Amino acid sequence: MLGPVYSSVSSTGLIIATGNVGHHLHEREDETNTYFSRDAGQTWEQIKRGSYIYEYGDHGALMVLADNRQATNRVLYSWNEGLNWTEYTFWDHDIEVENIITEPSGNSQVFIIYGRRGEKGVLMQINFETLHERRCEGINAAGGDASDYEFWTPADELRQGSCLLGRKVTYTRRKRAVQCFNGWDNDRKEARANCECTRADFECDFGYQLREGSSKSCERVPDMPVAGFGAPEDCASYFTVSRGYRRIPGDSCVGGEVAAQLDPLVESCPGLGWTSMLMLTVVVALGAVMGFVTYSRRKDQGLAAPWASTADMLDFFHSGARGMGPLGSTFAHTRYSGLADGPEDDDDLGLEGLGEDDAEAQVLGESVHDYALGVTEPPPPAPAAAAAPPLLPDLLGLEEGIPAAAPGARAAPTSAAAPPPLPSLDPPPPARK
Repeated sequence: MLGPVYSSVSSTGLIIATGNVGHHLHEREDETNTYFSRDAGQTWEQIKRGSYIYEYGDHGALMVLADNRQATNRVLYSWNEGLNWTEYTFWDHDIEVENIITEPSGNSQVFIIYGRRGEKGVLMQINFETLHERRCEGINAAGGDASDYEFWTPADELRQGSCLLGRKVTYTRRKRAVQCFNGWDNDRKEARANCECTRADFECDFGYQLREGSSKSCERVPDMPVAGFGAPEDCASYFTVSRGYRRIPGDSCVGGEVAAQLDPLVESCPGLGWTSMLMLTVVVALGAVMGFVTYSRRKDQGLAAPWASTADMLDFFHSGARGMGPLGSTFAHTRYSGLADGPEDDDDLGLEGLGEDDAEAQVLGESVHDYALGVTEPPPPAPAAAAAPPLLPDLLGLEEGIPAAAPGARAAPTSAAAPPPLPSLDPPPPARK
């Protein structure tokens, strides 16, 4: 049984696998060996002859192997990623090792070996905490000669630079040749930056294939039906139209001329989308507010309702368009907007002979009586009186020695005429039956 292609989350770029060199995989024991990669599988090297089972510890700084083809009581461990191996005997009896495990994060130096001895299961613990070397130093000065750490950036041979899946990620990890341990509390440092998009970040979209004789250009599959390439039935606001390319899943590249040429087109949905519906709702709401304000103002002024006639409807819309300003000022002037049509000086009232105070008092008094009586329009002017005929001298007054009235003067009445009644604010008396 071949060991798996194995790595750990905390073992940056490190991979162990069993197999053989050749065009295909086989299980011949004399050709099966154990291989190791430090660059995420781009290059490999043989670290042990034969097939083994394996595990990482201490963030990849410690590697433990055990023979999985025959019974054994020994394990091999290395502090320099397979450059040197040390043998350790964990029991007096041989067991058939099935696996070596540690805690899930791979940061511990304690391992569990389990297998079988005859018909019984065996479980063994190995603690390397007392066997390790010194503590690694210089993590904040990685890359320097005095530091035990280095920088490593995974790269793709298909593109220039050190970008992979549209981003450049730089990890800090322990150098291979140094013999030290990271420790459980080691904080792995990394730096990320997105790269500009290139053709290597794209692949042919669904329904497209590489053009014959080209490794970069995609073309439509001839037998692919047209259905499914238009707007979806549940289109919300926009949809995309493929140009024959799509980004590789997980790719995070940004910008660039290639992205502008290969990214799908963005088209608006047919009909009213969510954006159009929202704008229409806002316009309708503003129209309702304007209509309510205009209706309230006309109602306070005693004007007819807009639905009374077509003319009133037109006047209603004209008033709303003319008087609608900021909402605060509109409400503030709605109740008293009619007062602005009054006269501005005494000459407009025809009170040239009165003083300013007397004129204002007279106008105010007339307004109070008119408002109390419900008079909304000024009374019509009284008709001009007919010219009185000339009067004759009073003969009786002459005989009794009373001075005669001046020629043209009217004789005083014998009894005073009753003054006209003044308007009263009291309610009218009830009608008699």
